Amino acid sequence: MSGKKVVSVKVAVALGAICIVFLVLLIGNAYTFNSQIASLNSQIIEKDKTISSLNSQIATKDSQISALNSHISQLQTWLEGNKTLLIQALAWLQGNISYYELQIEALNRELNSLNQRYQKLLVDYQILANAGIVFDGLKISDLKVEEGYFWDSLLGNITNVSNKSMSKVYVVLFTFNPDGSLDYYYTTTIENLAVNETNSFKFSSVLEKNQTFRVFAVGSYGFSDIENSKIAELLAEIEQLSMRIKELEGMLNYEVYVLTDQDYYYSVRDNLQKANNSILIAMYSMIYDPSDPFDWANDLIRELVNAKNRGVNVTVNIEYRTYFGYMDENLEAYNYLSSNGVYVKLDTGTDTDHLKLVIIDDKIVYIGSHNWSESSLYYNRETSVEIVSEKIAQTFKEYIKTNYG
Repeated sequence: MSGKKVVSVKVAVALGAICIVFLVLLIGNAYTFNSQIASLNSQIIEKDKTISSLNSQIATKDSQISALNSHISQLQTWLEGNKTLLIQALAWLQGNISYYELQIEALNRELNSLNQRYQKLLVDYQILANAGIVFDGLKISDLKVEEGYFWDSLLGNITNVSNKSMSKVYVVLFTFNPDGSLDYYYTTTIENLAVNETNSFKFSSVLEKNQTFRVFAVGSYGFSDIENSKIAELLAEIEQLSMRIKELEGMLNYEVYVLTDQDYYYSVRDNLQKANNSILIAMYSMIYDPSDPFDWANDLIRELVNAKNRGVNVTVNIEYRTYFGYMDENLEAYNYLSSNGVYVKLDTGTDTDHLKLVIIDDKIVYIGSHNWSESSLYYNRETSVEIVSEKIAQTFKEYIKTNYG
């Protein structure tokens, strides 16, 4: 019996040891599981934060997409509303290009015709010279306008500075209209003017107050019996043709330079800095941003103030009210220019004035797609032209005067 008890005790002890070992293993595994669960919970919290951040970014992007869609919708609405206007503008441009091409062609024809007439007159001039009529050897001096009650008179002296006596001297007075065209001509004759002899002449009551005039003198050594009226008519025709040819040459003499993208900024800036007399601008978008030290639009706008301070007459028209509302972004430029003494006007008409026009010194014209904004001058694809022509500048000035006052 005692042997059986010993065996039972050993078995019990062995079982107890096994239970203790098993219990220790269970406790160790439980601790490990708890650590893993804590780690997983930490990871879940981090993932939740990441998901929350992504949701915030998605919401921001959704808001930006919504704003862009709104801008696109507004742009589409504007394009639809202005489709007819844009088509009309394109047709107007095409029509005017054709019109001016025809005008230039007609002017060229007229210039050629006048040149032919002028050449014929030069032949007549030579015939007169061969007949004894001389256009040099005479000196006109001491011209004086004698005021009258309604009309003024012109007095002067004529001297034979040639080496031969002249049987006749024809003194011709041309008077001109305010626009520069020939008004009338008058002739007086002096008989037998010896070498170094001086004689006086007078045209009585022929000049209006402050009227422009010119005096010519031609002489004869006695080989010609041409009437003085014929000589005067010939000289008058030469004078008229000379003036008309100069006028046409001025109209046809112009320069055009194509300016793409950033080229416009450099060209306009340089000519604004060189301006001596006047600057006239009509601009759809003119955005002044004093907080941006590298904004090219700021440079051009400040050059207007610099020009004004040099004594240049600066006039600026900026669009403000359009078909779709008010362009408040133009107010900063308006306030800056007006506070610095530049004459600037906001266009508040209900129509949209889409001009981008600059006229410098009544001769240099810039027109095209460039607005005076940072995006237009630096970032965008834009095209404009620089035209150097007093005639074309005058045409645009009259357009501005008619539409802006």
